[in-house]
Amino acid sequence: MTKKFLQILIYLSCILIVVGVFLPLASIPVYGDITYNRIASLESYIVIVCAVFAPLLVLIGKQKMTVISAVAIWFVLLFPAIKKIFQGSEERSLLGDLVSSATDPLKDFAADLMLNITEFSWGGYVFLGGLVILTISSILIIFKSK
Repeated sequence: MTKKFLQILIYLSCILIVVGVFLPLASIPVYGDITYNRIASLESYIVIVCAVFAPLLVLIGKQKMTVISAVAIWFVLLFPAIKKIFQGSEERSLLGDLVSSATDPLKDFAADLMLNITEFSWGGYVFLGGLVILTISSILIIFKSK
């Protein structure tokens, strides 16, 4: 793969990520189709900013730094799951469990959904595909630059 081809892959993957944020990730019987933007609005905009940051780095000639965008997106997506794991190891009261589950069930669903890709709808595969392409191409571009 040439450096130019990897740059094109970075552009394409960022488009897939930005569009995939608004595509249906999964379908819940009562709730209907859900998007990542509908589940976690703030986090989805952080993902969009990180995704747009990668092509900007390519444009200014800092291709090696595009891996930062990929790592930042993975961190944003997996942060709820990581936080849930660490909260699970601490002792919590029954009231705390009830309040946390009642306040934000969609955040819990988002944390579980990123770890269970078998539940994805077609939009989830577009989103995840863009993220995987961005990750692989940004790692490969580091090795091509050397």
